[in-house]
Amino acid sequence: MTDTTVGGDAAQRVEGFPDHYSKLDAAEIEAWRMLEAGARSAKRAFHTPVLATVDAEGAPQARTVVLREADASTRVLRANTDQRSPKAAQLRHDSRVQMLFYDPDAKVQVRVTATAELLSDGPHKDAAWETSALGSRVCYLATEAPGSTQAAPTSGLPDHADRGQRVAADLLEVGRENFSVMRFHVEQLDWLYLDSKGHRRAQFNYRTGTRYWVIP
Repeated sequence: MTDTTVGGDAAQRVEGFPDHYSKLDAAEIEAWRMLEAGARSAKRAFHTPVLATVDAEGAPQARTVVLREADASTRVLRANTDQRSPKAAQLRHDSRVQMLFYDPDAKVQVRVTATAELLSDGPHKDAAWETSALGSRVCYLATEAPGSTQAAPTSGLPDHADRGQRVAADLLEVGRENFSVMRFHVEQLDWLYLDSKGHRRAQFNYRTGTRYWVIP
C-alpha cells in the first residue's frame, strides 16, 4: 500500500503509548489482530459488531451480528444469517455494507467498509454449517422468517426446540436450508484509538492501495 503520510512509518514511537499510536503498520496489524481475535472468542468485544446494510428504499438498517471468521491475508470477514431475513434480502439488493467494532477496554473503534457476498449453498456454506455449534443451529429452525409479525411473544421455534431445550443433531438438519453465509470483502478500514492525551485515527483503503493518518 502507498504510505501518504509525511515521514510514513519512520515516525518515532511515542513513549508510554503502543506502537499503533504512531505507526501505520502497527495500527493496521493491530486492527486485524483484534478482528481475528474477535472471530475466535465470544469474550472479545469485536465478536459482536454492528452491521449496517441498505434497504430497497435506500435507508440504512443496522443490527448486531456475530463475527465468525476474520482473515487478514484475504481481507475477508464472515457472519451467518437466515436467508429469509430482511438483511439477506437487503444484501441481494445492494451488496454495500459497513461494520462497526468497538472495544471499550482497548478504546479502539474499527469501521469496515465492505462488499458482501451472500452464500445460500456451496462449500463455504457447508463448511460454516459443519463448524457451527449445535446451539447456534437451533436458530435456523424458526418456522417463519425473522421479522415476521406475530400475535404474541414467541421465539418462532417449534415446540421441540423452544425454551432452551436440547435438539438432536439430526433434527437440526432441517435448519440447514435456512442457513446462509455472509462473506464481507473488506475494501476500507478506519482505525480510531481514543486517548485523553490525543486521539489517533488512520484509514487503509484496499481499493486504491493507500493509507494515511486523518484527524480523529
